[in-house]
Amino acid sequence: MNENLIKSLPKAELHCHLDGSVPVKTLQELAVKAKINQQQFAKIQAPEKCHDLAEYLESFDVILKMLQTTESIEIATLATIQAAAQENVRYLELRFAPLLHLEQGLSVIEVINAVCSGITLAQKENNIHVNLLICAMRNHSDALNLSLLAELKTLHEKRVVGFDFAGDEAKVDNQKIAPIVQKALQNGLEVTLHSGECGCSHNVIEAIHLGAKRIGHGVAIKDNPKAMSICQQNNILLELCPTSNIQTDAIEDWQHYPLQFFLANHINCCINTDNRTVSNTNLTQEFLKLAQYCQLTIKQMLEVTSNAVQYSFASDELKKILIKEIEQIYRPYLENTN
Repeated sequence: MNENLIKSLPKAELHCHLDGSVPVKTLQELAVKAKINQQQFAKIQAPEKCHDLAEYLESFDVILKMLQTTESIEIATLATIQAAAQENVRYLELRFAPLLHLEQGLSVIEVINAVCSGITLAQKENNIHVNLLICAMRNHSDALNLSLLAELKTLHEKRVVGFDFAGDEAKVDNQKIAPIVQKALQNGLEVTLHSGECGCSHNVIEAIHLGAKRIGHGVAIKDNPKAMSICQQNNILLELCPTSNIQTDAIEDWQHYPLQFFLANHINCCINTDNRTVSNTNLTQEFLKLAQYCQLTIKQMLEVTSNAVQYSFASDELKKILIKEIEQIYRPYLENTN
């Protein structure tokens, strides 16, 4: 597979952080308004190889300073979706933590509405469907995260389809966030949880027990047969983010990326960028590198793309439409390889 072919094929992405994926050009414009100097701005992209997840997350300290007004959030959302649409991403679930955008007096509802406004503008001009996942933060108090859920309960926004916990799982494990996750489920939200990103395979098992249907990253289960078996038995999807996983040293390098291992062992997974700008990547590049280093085939690209749609938190009606469109476009390429 070559880059042009991969870019032209329809794709779906479930694990994309809004704040980590705003295009550089857009951030440059927002940096002027936020009075971010060049030295600070240089930190928006993480090193190709970080010491750990904590170092990777430092990039967000700079980016979030630029996303504290409804105008900047709307602009950032629009640009991020446009960038995804330009590489033929047909379905996108954007996730973000509203509580990180309140430094200049915005409310949670105002932040979410600004994102939704950006989505509306983007969908008018592009062939892409977008839904939202709301992230709580592991480093926030239970009281703060409960207040976030209370705000969400008053929000009547169909595009908010799921709930997640982001942050450093090595410092705050899934047992500590259990009460908030249970409350989110009681409120009718679908749940996906960042787990197994830092070598903590037990976090994946705990996330499943808490009710997560998808696992953000989850690569740590490759060394834990019990965790792999539990994922199989519970029909769990891993939201793999290859470049990010290598950057944070969750995986050593591309040659050791466990995609083929997971597929061979019937672990459901899909491919994602995590943070397009922080990781200096896009979905086309993720698939291209997997083809180069992990022998990903077109048939497997269709498999993981179909997984993304089937395990998305979209409506059943939209899933059927997308699967039909995607399979129809892939069919001639599959026939040519037989």
